[in-house]
Amino acid sequence: MTPLVSAVVLNWRNAPDTISCLASLSRQSYPHHVIVVDNASQDDSVRRIRAAYPDVEILETTANLGYAGGNNAGIRYALGQGADYVFVVNNDATLAPTCLGELIDAALRYPQVGVVGGTIYDAGEPKRIQSAGMLVTPMGDGIHRGEGDVDRGQYRDVEEVDAVKGCAMLVSRAAVEAAGMLDERYYMYREEVDWCQRIRRAGFIILYAPRASIWHPETPPGKDRYVRATYYMTRNGYLLLKSMQAPPTAFLRVLARDLIWAANWTLNPKWRHKRRERDALILALRDAALGKWGCAPRWHHG
Repeated sequence: MTPLVSAVVLNWRNAPDTISCLASLSRQSYPHHVIVVDNASQDDSVRRIRAAYPDVEILETTANLGYAGGNNAGIRYALGQGADYVFVVNNDATLAPTCLGELIDAALRYPQVGVVGGTIYDAGEPKRIQSAGMLVTPMGDGIHRGEGDVDRGQYRDVEEVDAVKGCAMLVSRAAVEAAGMLDERYYMYREEVDWCQRIRRAGFIILYAPRASIWHPETPPGKDRYVRATYYMTRNGYLLLKSMQAPPTAFLRVLARDLIWAANWTLNPKWRHKRRERDALILALRDAALGKWGCAPRWHHG
C-alpha cells in the first residue's frame, strides 16, 4: 500500500516564493497532498496563491505563530486527514522531481524511521552543499555535514544522522504521535534539531537520503535577519540544552562562549558594526535565564 503523504508549506507575506515552491511540489513523481499554511500574512498572499493553484488547500491562521506554530497547524491538519507521513517544506526551497520519492523509498527500507532528510544545496551555487544531515554536539550545536563543500559524490549512502535541516524533512505519523510536534517555545530556529532529538529519544532513527536533492537560499531576506537570528539562536540554544537534559558543564561552556562573543563585539574596534547583534545576544541571555520563550516582541511580525 502506498503511504499517504501530505506536504506542509508555510507562507508569510511571500506569495512568489510559495508559488515557486508549489510548482516544485507539482513536479514530484511521488503522489502527495499539499497544504499551505498562511501565517496571518495580512497581504494578498492567499489570493495570489489561490489564483496560481486553485486546488491547493490553504489554512489561514489568525496570528503569526512562527515557524513551529505555523507548521504545527499544518501537521495537525494533515494527521487529522489520515497522512502517514508529513513532508515539512520551507516555501523558499526547490525540490528535484524525484526528491519526495527518494525520501519515501529510504523511509520504507528501514524499520523505526522517524525522519528522513536529503542533500540540501545552496540555491546560489547548485552543487555546493549546505547540509548532508547533521551531527549534534553535547553543547547542542547542529553541525551540518559537508557544509560549504562542492558535491563530488562524497555522500553516497543512506545513513543514520543526529538531525536534518528543517527546510525539507519527511516525518512519520508514528514519530509525531510518540514524540509530539514541533516545540512552539522556540518560535523559530533550532526547533528542528530539538524535534529530531526528541524523536530519537522516542526510539526512532533519523535518516539522510543523499539522492533526495533540495536547493535552499543561504540566508533569508531582511535587514534585521542577523540580529533576529542572533537572538533566537542564542536564546533557543539554552532551551535545546534543557530539552537534551545536558549536564551543567554544557550550559557553562555555552554561556562562556556567548559571553566571549559579547565582550568581543563590545571591546574590539573591528566589531563595532556588530553592536546590534551584541545587544540581541545579551537580551537572549537575559530571556533564557528568565525562561522567556516563544515570540520576542521586538522582532514580532504582525
